[in-house]
Amino acid sequence: MNLYLEIPELDRHFPFRSFINKGDVLCYPHWHKEIEIIYVTQGTLDLGINDNSIRMKQGEIQFINGGDVHYFLASPDSERVVIQFDLSFFQEISTLSDQKRPLRDIFTEMEQSSWNWPEETAAKMLTLIQSIYDENANCKEGCSYMIKAKLFEILTLILREVPRSTKPRLREISESTLIQSKDMLCKLERIFEYVECHYHETISLKNVAEYMGFSPYYFARLFKKNTGMTFVAYLHEYRLNKAKWILLNEDNPITEVAEAAGFRSVKTFHHFFKEATGTSPLKYRRAIFGNKTARYEEESFS
Repeated sequence: MNLYLEIPELDRHFPFRSFINKGDVLCYPHWHKEIEIIYVTQGTLDLGINDNSIRMKQGEIQFINGGDVHYFLASPDSERVVIQFDLSFFQEISTLSDQKRPLRDIFTEMEQSSWNWPEETAAKMLTLIQSIYDENANCKEGCSYMIKAKLFEILTLILREVPRSTKPRLREISESTLIQSKDMLCKLERIFEYVECHYHETISLKNVAEYMGFSPYYFARLFKKNTGMTFVAYLHEYRLNKAKWILLNEDNPITEVAEAAGFRSVKTFHHFFKEATGTSPLKYRRAIFGNKTARYEEESFS
């Protein structure tokens, strides 16, 4: 079974999301660079992390590190709250003088299963997770500030009360899992950072391969094998997400949106946008805000 990188659609300026998943469907082996928190709110949940099988019960919490391969088995009548966030969420404190451990190490070295925590600590964590989910679901004014505050409380709770894992981090894992090692995660993070910095410019597969020190053929195979998509498909998806953000937050003409998102022509932008969403960029904007917010007429793409 192939192991694919999952790329959650997180806002670059607020890299967080929270949602509820039912347990009656399979979730195949995948990984992502974001930290994931699982809180079982109903029934039992069977999951695997790397080569370890875990059965979680109602009320239990599991942290999953960036780069860890995980999957969920079908667990009928179960339900779980999922929280995902990127470590860049905490970037303003990552260089503070009293911060002796890298953020990734903090999450890597912690005991990740709540049944191995003190009862009081688990109860505090559960309250924070529920509060974050409720804030995100209700989306009242100031919810972003509250979510960020609660995530900082989670980080502090981990530092002060959650025990460190007594198990060695370097477990015996299968060859297929080893492919998704820290080294591979670092390589992909470099690729993603390059795209983030240059998406509005002309980017070719050859450009990125040279930046990484790979041949185009090797780079193309490596990217497809570890993400489940081609680099060109990823680049288009990234640019489309940027375009959606601009459409929903600014009132620029469609030609400017296309250029800002990295598309060389508005015709190409319109084609990919409609193929991905089923509607045109202007209609997408109008569907959210109504006709009065779209001051610009849609260009002719014929």
